[in-house]
Amino acid sequence: MTETLKIEGMGCGGCITTVTKALSAVPGISDVDVSLEKHEARFALNAPATREQAVKAVEDAGYDVKG
Repeated sequence: MTETLKIEGMGCGGCITTVTKALSAVPGISDVDVSLEKHEARFALNAPATREQAVKAVEDAGYDVKG
């Protein structure tokens, strides 16, 4: 299943790397694509990962998730 998170606080290429690494570290999340322009991250979400784990990973990396 493909998920999208709206993320606030990203402002540079380093932010893309940080969010990509944070999401990719969650078992079950793959194909992470972070857009600075759209302020969002799209990714494949498979068991055992949950949307809540994805949100927590992004927030733990220092960004706000708005949907």
